[in-house]
Amino acid sequence: MRDIPRISKPPTSGKAGELISRDVDLMSRSYRRAFPLVVKRVEGPVVEDVNGNWYIDLTSGLGLLPLGGNHPDVVKAVRDQLSELSLYNPAAAHHERIGELAEELSRIAPIRGDVRFVFCDSGGEAVDLAIRAARWHSGRRAILSFIGEYHGSVGEALAASTDLKPRRLLAEVSDVLYFPASDCETCPLGLRPEKCGARCVEEMRGLVEAVAPGDLAGIVFNPLGLGRGILARSERYVAGLLGAARDLRALVVADEVLTAPARTGRWFALDRWNAKVDLVCLGAALASGLPIGVIAAREDVLDLEPGMHEQSGGNVLSIASAIATLRVIRDEGLIERGERIGRRILRRLRDLVDELGAGWRARGVGMLLCLEAAGGDVGTLVSELFRVGLLVWRMGSAILLAPPLNIEEDLLDRGLELFEEKVREFSRLSRAS
Repeated sequence: MRDIPRISKPPTSGKAGELISRDVDLMSRSYRRAFPLVVKRVEGPVVEDVNGNWYIDLTSGLGLLPLGGNHPDVVKAVRDQLSELSLYNPAAAHHERIGELAEELSRIAPIRGDVRFVFCDSGGEAVDLAIRAARWHSGRRAILSFIGEYHGSVGEALAASTDLKPRRLLAEVSDVLYFPASDCETCPLGLRPEKCGARCVEEMRGLVEAVAPGDLAGIVFNPLGLGRGILARSERYVAGLLGAARDLRALVVADEVLTAPARTGRWFALDRWNAKVDLVCLGAALASGLPIGVIAAREDVLDLEPGMHEQSGGNVLSIASAIATLRVIRDEGLIERGERIGRRILRRLRDLVDELGAGWRARGVGMLLCLEAAGGDVGTLVSELFRVGLLVWRMGSAILLAPPLNIEEDLLDRGLELFEEKVREFSRLSRAS
């Protein structure tokens, strides 16, 4: 792997160009890809395309491959499961693997008290059902969400989303309140986290009491914001938010679809503040990219009547993959490794920011980090990085780095050296123009 990344042919030439053209002809134009390449194979953090090019993927497949591609333990678990009972519908009969995954998750879920689960087919579906469950349990209608966050493309999850992309099919917005997302490093009120008293939470409480007094069913939030990059959340802010929810008698739904498992140097991002919530949602990253959604919640919250939500989701291949993924993370010590390596990446990014000067900012936790250009268009930088074989994730004016938790350190260093080189070039060109 010493010569990776390696770009020997234009990624859209030859066979790749034919496949991309066919895709464009057949698929809706709303269905876009982050990178103009045709994947042939993914091995750990390395992506090979059909033209023989090799890329270092610092996105983990846009967050869905915490162990990179083709981890042998995950592959074996899926193959073994397929040979046993294939895709027999979980609604038709009990499955040993379903209880096994629930037990694994019950040991780590950031939920107060006894925990219960619902398995479905995506993180967005999990958020949708979590919101509906909060309304059912509380008997209230209003939901509070934060501007700039994305929670999914279906039902209530879509209504709660206000990220930078156009509203998908103009979702009907009913009984949803929107409040600005807080970033404790750049407080819109100009206050310092250690002295602010979580003033923004008081502003949020005032909005709820003015617009939906006594009718707030739940608060939906991503612990790190995610939509415009990574937002810095102080322990005081998180504690204030959870305290306000208790005072308002509202349930808290945490969307950890992209932050769990283990992405932030903890099993869940909430664990960084020792925070417990009422419902938490996970997605395909739990199953190393296979489709799954999970809602973990307090026992009394998931008091849905029989038949209100059929157990048709969460196919057994995804469940087997999820069990294997959790065990690899635990057995290989990837939480501790992710925290250690993440600190090292963050130090490098901050050294780069010091070198570049004003207008840049680095932040992150664990193996989820970003470099932000204040007011800058980083689209050209992302395209240039792709041209030389480095896959990174753009979120607004931020470049997100989310390498596989088990990425080899020499390959990571090679990718970071290339990243730093291209960021310096971009910064010089931006200043010159």
